[in-house]
Amino acid sequence: MGLDYKVVPVGEQAVMIDFPEKIDVAQNQLIHVLANEIKKMNKPEIVDLIPAYHTLTIDFDPFQTDSENFIVWLSDFLQTHLATTQVTSSRIVEIPVCYGGKYGPDLADVAKFAGTSPAEVIRLHTGSLYYIYLLGFLPGFAYAGFVVAQIAMPRLEQPRVKIAAGSVGIAGKQTGMYPVDSPGGWRLIGQTPLKLYDPHSPLPYYHAGDWLKFKAISPAEFHAIRRQVKAGTFQIKTTVKESGGLE
Repeated sequence: MGLDYKVVPVGEQAVMIDFPEKIDVAQNQLIHVLANEIKKMNKPEIVDLIPAYHTLTIDFDPFQTDSENFIVWLSDFLQTHLATTQVTSSRIVEIPVCYGGKYGPDLADVAKFAGTSPAEVIRLHTGSLYYIYLLGFLPGFAYAGFVVAQIAMPRLEQPRVKIAAGSVGIAGKQTGMYPVDSPGGWRLIGQTPLKLYDPHSPLPYYHAGDWLKFKAISPAEFHAIRRQVKAGTFQIKTTVKESGGLE
């Protein structure tokens, strides 16, 4: 696992580790573990680490090193670490969601697409764990998968101009949450009362490499949790997902 890769320069200030072009949990876990290992080294020439589905891009300071020397260092690092890298555990983060009605205006359409009832769509959506491959598009927007094929409805042909913060959607095999009010084309099936992005405290409840577990709640529970969030008393539920190695 992880031996099929190439290291390529990206302009004059970045290098990319490029793994096979596929969406794969084990490969993506490897990318996040490597990113964390590099981050812990606190190398002064490294400016940023950008993990994605099958790549890890590393920005460096061109006044402290150059692409050629950085690639030599990175290649040596990978030869040493790829053979021993393991994921022993990861977090499961529970996200409360009120489904349907004004909270999920596309739930009925997804049910029709799936040839089933809205209640069954909710059961299917809450019945799986979803791995977060990366955060992007908006601060705290988690690209997570995979939803079961039956409810994997494609994006809207005409995106909405504004989607409420906290909206939970489906786009093909992916599921995710809009952390702020935003345009978007995902099929909205519910909404979480959690504040997913706060500019004064920008770290989200979850990170790439975590797993999401959605929990169905009532409108009354939605408003109760929202009050707790505003009061700063809500505690998000997390558990540990054990693993004997890379998933």
